[in-house]
Order: sequence, then C-alpha cells, then structure tokens
Amino acid sequence: MAWLERKEGWISRGEKTRRMVGERVYSVAQVAEMLAVSRNTIYKYLDNAIIPPDAWFRLPSGYIRIREAAVMRIKSGRI
Repeated sequence: MAWLERKEGWISRGEKTRRMVGERVYSVAQVAEMLAVSRNTIYKYLDNAIIPPDAWFRLPSGYIRIREAAVMRIKSGRI
C-alpha cells in the first residue's frame, strides 16, 4: 500500500510542533515538576496571567504547552 509508505520530507507531529514553535515547550505537568509546585498552581498562573498569554498556547487536543522562555523567567524570579 503506497499510501502507508513514509513520504520524502514528511515530519512527525511532534517534530512539526517543535519546528512551528521554534523553541522547547513543556506541558503543565512538566512545568509544575520543574518549579516544584502543583499543576493547579500552574493553571492559576495561567488564569492570573503570571505566565503571560503569549508565553503559552493550547494544542488542538486541548492540552496546554508553555514556552521554555517563560519557565526560565519564572525560575529566575523575573515574573
């Protein structure tokens, strides 16, 4: 079945996301673990714009991804 063969130039969904974003992104759970807080705290940061709206995005599946730069700002205390 020719349609099942990998096409030249084809990229995986994860690889496509990384290329579109241009930088590393993390899930809510990953950020919570890195900052040693609960996932609910991260959701509060998103709701209260402690993590600004331009620093995160929602995937079509509904999951949230947070850009690495925002995580580093929080870790360094600049947010």
